[in-house]
Amino acid sequence: MIMALFAAFPQELKNVRKNYPSVEYPENRLSPIQGKLHSPCDVIIVQTGVSVVNVETAFRRVLQECRPDIVLSAGFGGALYEDAGIGDIVWSSRAFLMEGKKAGQHEHLMEDEVPDSPLGRRIGEKLREKTSAREGRIVTLSELIAKSKIKGMIPGDFPFPVCDMETFYLARLSHQNRLPFLAVRSITDRLNEDIPPELLAVTDVTGRYHFSRALGLLLAKPKLIPASIRLGRNALRASKNLGMVVDSLVEILGACRPGNETAENIC
Repeated sequence: MIMALFAAFPQELKNVRKNYPSVEYPENRLSPIQGKLHSPCDVIIVQTGVSVVNVETAFRRVLQECRPDIVLSAGFGGALYEDAGIGDIVWSSRAFLMEGKKAGQHEHLMEDEVPDSPLGRRIGEKLREKTSAREGRIVTLSELIAKSKIKGMIPGDFPFPVCDMETFYLARLSHQNRLPFLAVRSITDRLNEDIPPELLAVTDVTGRYHFSRALGLLLAKPKLIPASIRLGRNALRASKNLGMVVDSLVEILGACRPGNETAENIC
């Protein structure tokens, strides 16, 4: 069983990499893919950055090297529901896209959506049994929009909605390539908390995170330091919970190996 785990930022992968560190590969191996042979489930870790181009390029590279049994979009997310807690885990086997041109309308928000992934759903349900993870809806934004606006534009029956910037694109690629898909998001900011846009401007033109950019931003705009500290504290908790959820997924997927007598009950 092989799980390809995609995340945008190194902070999201901090605790995952502790348990599934990179192994040495030949110099000609395509980057930025990392991997760890971990019985009973092999984990491929991919840090993509935030651009759609990066996500698509990394996805193709994974397929060139091996075909995973499931694609996991893992990372942080902003809560669009009341009473969210920092570090809450929300999973979904489908994703929706909110285009920027829809931001000023209060009609049906969705520009596009990816259908439910049956195997992803079954694994998500097993995850819910093992952890406190909740099934929700992931709304991917094509550009930053205030949560107060997003909340008024999503269907009222969406359970535990969460916004991010990457999930839809991975879900679409997985669907196009007939690969099971699951998204797991750990909450870093609540419904009434909007991350200052400047704090997200820490990537270069390719969408790669750079610590030097983050440091330079805070030196240039010290008023952002309190918000940065709060976000960093929230990210630590969210990353820890994300790491524990990935551990649970590895256990679940291990039972899906061919020949495992419990595989049919799970997968």
